[in-house]
Amino acid sequence: MKLWLKIILIFVPAVAATLFVFWRLSPEQAIIKRAEVLFTSLEKGILSAGTPREKARQFRELLSPQFTIHAPRPLPSGLIAPAMAATLLEEFQNGVLSSKIAREDQTVSFPDEKEAIYEATITAEVAHTPSARQVFRYRCRLQFEKSGRDWLLLEIVLTRI
Repeated sequence: MKLWLKIILIFVPAVAATLFVFWRLSPEQAIIKRAEVLFTSLEKGILSAGTPREKARQFRELLSPQFTIHAPRPLPSGLIAPAMAATLLEEFQNGVLSSKIAREDQTVSFPDEKEAIYEATITAEVAHTPSARQVFRYRCRLQFEKSGRDWLLLEIVLTRI
């Protein structure tokens, strides 16, 4: 094989792998992963990974001590301690048959180096019984703050669409 072909066969995958690692570790991808953990902890399905208690623990680990929710009823609003928010999530998980959240139009912005804003349009489908389903559409805004190496969820703002 020619030397330049060998160099290309080694160099191109190495550059691609390096670029992928930098992209995957980017602050934007970190925020998207944190949002994914949040939405996964809110979902419940027949084949859901994790118990309500495990999902509540995951949710609590995402939250800043100054965690706030601004949302229309039936959701809670105001400053909520992370432990209370986790308890409310566990009660929700135990009280519904299933819940599913679909996201579209996701964006991430960084007003400064210690703050990140995730925005998306979400559709939440909640089933209390097999015949009682509710569908909610919201414009969702998640504000994260940098705390050490992690991004903690400071505020959720949901606006009904």
